[in-house]
Parts: sequence; C-alpha cells; structure tokens
Amino acid sequence: MQYTKNIAISVIVVLFSLSLAFGQSVAPAASPVSHATSKSTQKKDQDTLIVLARITEIPGAFPSNDLYNYVYIMKYRVIKVLRGTYKGQEILVGHYNPLIPRRQIKDRMRPLVGGDVVKFEKGARQRLVLVMPIEKVWKDAVEDNYPDSDLNKYYALKADVAQ
Repeated sequence: MQYTKNIAISVIVVLFSLSLAFGQSVAPAASPVSHATSKSTQKKDQDTLIVLARITEIPGAFPSNDLYNYVYIMKYRVIKVLRGTYKGQEILVGHYNPLIPRRQIKDRMRPLVGGDVVKFEKGARQRLVLVMPIEKVWKDAVEDNYPDSDLNKYYALKADVAQ
C-alpha cells in the first residue's frame, strides 16, 4: 500500500512540475492520497528552479541517439535566478538526448522535455526550468563527466533560447 501511495504522490509531483514548466494548470484526479497532495505540491513548487544561464562547458561529444537514450550533463553559469533559490555561480544540468531539438522529442519523454532549443552550444544563453535530483525524472543512462563534483545535478524540464 505504501508503495502505491508513493507512486501516486510521485505522479502528482511530476504533473505539477510540468504545469509550472509549461505554464498550464494540471489538476490531478481524485485519489486516495489526495490529503498528501497539497504538501507534495507545495514542496514541488519549492523544488522547481528557473534560471537564466549560459553554457560554459560541454565535455566531450554527445553520443549518437541511435545507440541509446540518455541524459547528458553540461555546466552552466547562472546569470539570474528567476524562481527558486540558488546561491552558486555554476550549475550542472542534464538534458535528455541533447542532439535532438527539444520540440522534436517524440518518445515517452515528450511530457518531460520542453522548450525551443534546437542545438546545445557553448556560450548559448537559455532559460531553464529545472528539478532535482535527475532520478525524479530519469533513471536510465546518464553521461556525466562530473562524477566528483560537489555541485547538485539538475534535470532540465524545459530549455528556451534566451537573448
């Protein structure tokens, strides 16, 4: 029963996060754990970070997408925090299949990948909607060239080009 309750709460948290990321209201269906929803949604609102940032490092080359699906970690310099709290100047962000333009993601991850970024390049400025840890959204292959970093690693729900 506890496992089912945790899955239901996780689904509600992800839906709420998506509603924040895409500016839409997503109302969860009534469930036996609805009493826990308000606390979960409030916590998720606090867990969502929106920043304006510039890519400072893309270590190595992206693997080909015909091999497997993955999240690739890149380093950004935070220019401005738009929502949430982040004190550092650098941030590590994971993007799902970065060789594919965000709007062309069509697989099961489509609900968890958004934005208008077509290509990830060093120096590009982006508005990022982030959650952490990455495992909340993605549990498969992660291309991480920062295994010893003390920085938290975020998952990008949305990446928009910023001027």
